[in-house]
Amino acid sequence: MIVNFKFFHEKTDADYIEYNKLWAENKKRFIFLQPHLPLSQQMSIIKDDMDNNKDILAIRFPSNNDIQYNKIINNMLFGKGIMYENNKIWYPTEVWIYSPIH
Repeated sequence: MIVNFKFFHEKTDADYIEYNKLWAENKKRFIFLQPHLPLSQQMSIIKDDMDNNKDILAIRFPSNNDIQYNKIINNMLFGKGIMYENNKIWYPTEVWIYSPIH
């Protein structure tokens, strides 16, 4: 399975406007990952939000630790997908990571 990772690094006001528009246009496709929560709660949110129209795993404002140590993010990086009920696996078509740069 091929999963595209898109990194959005906001550096200017123009970046903010562009990225905000793009994210707003695609919001119906998102399942948001909440890396600050325990893994069980992250999985619960993903399962509750899952439907056939949602194909992007979106992460806003992750820390470096979130990217390095989050099990869900690492599973995506290694092509394992996200396992949910009855050993079904969800592979988002894209993972969007938004990070403002200060």
